[in-house]
Amino acid sequence: MALLSTCFRTTTILTSQNLKHCMKKLLFLEVPYGRSDRHSQWTSRIILCLVIHTNSAQAEKGSDGTMDVEQDEYWSIQLENDFFARSGDRYYTHGTEVSRTVLGEPPQWLEDMATLFPAFESDGVINGANYAIGQKIFTPDNTEATELTVNDRPYAGYSYFSAAMLSRVSSQDSVDTGNLLEFTLGIVGPSALGEKVQTGYHDSIGIDRPNGWDNQLHDELGFGLSYARFWRHIKSSGSVDYGMTPHVNLVLGNIYTYAATGVMFRFGTHLNNDLSPPNIRPGFPGLSLFRPSRESNGYLFAGIEGRAVARNIFLDGNTFRDSHSVDKKPLVGDFQFGFVFQTGRMRFSISNMIRTKEFEGQKDKMNFGAMNISFAL
Repeated sequence: MALLSTCFRTTTILTSQNLKHCMKKLLFLEVPYGRSDRHSQWTSRIILCLVIHTNSAQAEKGSDGTMDVEQDEYWSIQLENDFFARSGDRYYTHGTEVSRTVLGEPPQWLEDMATLFPAFESDGVINGANYAIGQKIFTPDNTEATELTVNDRPYAGYSYFSAAMLSRVSSQDSVDTGNLLEFTLGIVGPSALGEKVQTGYHDSIGIDRPNGWDNQLHDELGFGLSYARFWRHIKSSGSVDYGMTPHVNLVLGNIYTYAATGVMFRFGTHLNNDLSPPNIRPGFPGLSLFRPSRESNGYLFAGIEGRAVARNIFLDGNTFRDSHSVDKKPLVGDFQFGFVFQTGRMRFSISNMIRTKEFEGQKDKMNFGAMNISFAL
């Protein structure tokens, strides 16, 4: 995790103006959304304000080829969709998350909250804060029916904001230990605008709308607390690295409550440049952080995670009101595989996620793809 303290000289430097343009294209902010124009404009303002707020780090080449960075800052865009896996519009059908990570001392309020949790530790050398906004959309398998499909999962939209504190715990030999404490505030239901985004996008590309959004979950504020700890092991064999990163994760809240454990295996070059690419929760604890490098590099990765689930609002239904619900399975497993390519200050990843059945009566396992692009400023 020395990547959190030094950055290598790069061959590719993205200006703030280019980054803003790239973000705008990737988030489809220029795509006409029909009835969801208001939501598109709202999302555009939030994203662009966050981009404008950030400043590029000023750097000079050091004698060892590294960069003397005044401020370490990273942006990440994560897109997850069942279309990438060609599995159709069903179950977890789409997720978008934009995150900003800043290294250094986190805001005092976040640090004060972290002190309330004894499990969170820091070696006092490497700290940072991560902020994210995102949206998730869920639909049943049968999206043609207008009436409630009792034995299929509910329609639901979820929009959220999260703030997290991350720290290195220790660094010994070839093992780096880190942890992350995350607080999430969100909204489930019509106010999350899942229906408007999905139907608007379908209209814009000329495909049929899902017909059952009148049966979606009701509005409900969501709160979440997540703690994750990971142990990154890396070994080198000539010019090739190989490693594994076990992790544990505990999530509490009215949106999700579960305990998880898993491991990610990686094989490639310069594995010490990062941990693994980000994921939208629930999922592996990747980070937008990576070490900019003078040389292009990459690696293959594959991992498994198992979760014991006590609460999933997208299956259990609303907490305080009657709503559509299904009987969830208490144990869920993920298998993810993909590759990462990095050049200069940019990192790109593509992966596929296979998730076991989450509720009784579910026809097939869930399959979706993920794309991530991260920038170091």
